[in-house]
Amino acid sequence: MKENDMVSSRNSLLFQNMRFAAIVGMVMILIALTVSQSGMNEILIVANLFSGIGNDAFLVVGNAILCWVAYKKKCKSLFYLVIKVDAAVWTIVHLLKYVDLGEWSLRPNGIPSGFPSGHATHAFAMAFLLSVFYPRMSWLWYGCAVVISWSRIETSAHTGLQVTAGVIFGIGLAWFAVNNWLKQHDSFILPERTMP
Repeated sequence: MKENDMVSSRNSLLFQNMRFAAIVGMVMILIALTVSQSGMNEILIVANLFSGIGNDAFLVVGNAILCWVAYKKKCKSLFYLVIKVDAAVWTIVHLLKYVDLGEWSLRPNGIPSGFPSGHATHAFAMAFLLSVFYPRMSWLWYGCAVVISWSRIETSAHTGLQVTAGVIFGIGLAWFAVNNWLKQHDSFILPERTMP
């Protein structure tokens, strides 16, 4: 394959991943802005599970999978990409939580520092990264991100607006990082996407 064809193919695959992320992100934003808490104890128990250990498991397993890809492909820069995205998400989310944005910053219980939802930001960033390298599993990665993001509303940890901001920041940060990384690593070939 010629170098121009490879770059064009890689850009097309990244665009397909971004399109899929945008569609799922819009669905999650619609859910975040229209669905309210159920008020049912059984659903709250499930939401607490996904908001706590489910989120932690998704991030740990996601990072492990991406580090395995880096090891398998002997691509140290991919390992650094994962660390940079994790660090950027953590840093940006925590810096924004200290900015007083009035009512936007208030969690449903009135406590400040709720903007944006760190869980939603990190879950969608991780889903984007995983989908770049395992596009056939995009439904699973984004399914986890959607459930984790929804759980933050159900558990009264965040408002719909805070989750919406998290979804946008997560997808945007991951896309920016992957796009820049691919520009520096012209020879890296992304897997083909077979999903829409």
